[in-house]
Amino acid sequence: MPSPRTSAPSTTTGSDALLYLLFGVLGGALTFGSLAWLTGSLTNSLVGSGPWAPFRATDALLHPEALWPALSTTELLVGARVVPGLLTLALLTTGLVLWMRRRSGAKTGLARKADLTPLLDKEITAKAKSLRPSLGDRECKRGRSL
Repeated sequence: MPSPRTSAPSTTTGSDALLYLLFGVLGGALTFGSLAWLTGSLTNSLVGSGPWAPFRATDALLHPEALWPALSTTELLVGARVVPGLLTLALLTTGLVLWMRRRSGAKTGLARKADLTPLLDKEITAKAKSLRPSLGDRECKRGRSL
């Protein structure tokens, strides 16, 4: 027997997938912009000559050369594009794996080993003895004592 649904189905086909995609893209853009600002400012303080730029994730995402004009093109590419891109990809992959694990669960419908242990001979015999103590001195049909 299949397990009952825990959430109501969507009213339109594909709207849940589009909503999840929208949240994923927005989360990825926010993460990338914030990491681009952080790593760009770190690159600027380590290699460049300027102080930390004010937090503007959108400018760090779209126009990093405006935030850190003292950095060369290579330094901007590595500090504000490559490193935050790799960090964002790692964070999104980790989040997706954790989300998939949480949503998958055990949906096979088959019993696990822990579910079957109360049905083994020893457990059934112990349960029978606890329910009817008079069965303790009897032998079962299989030739073993209860």
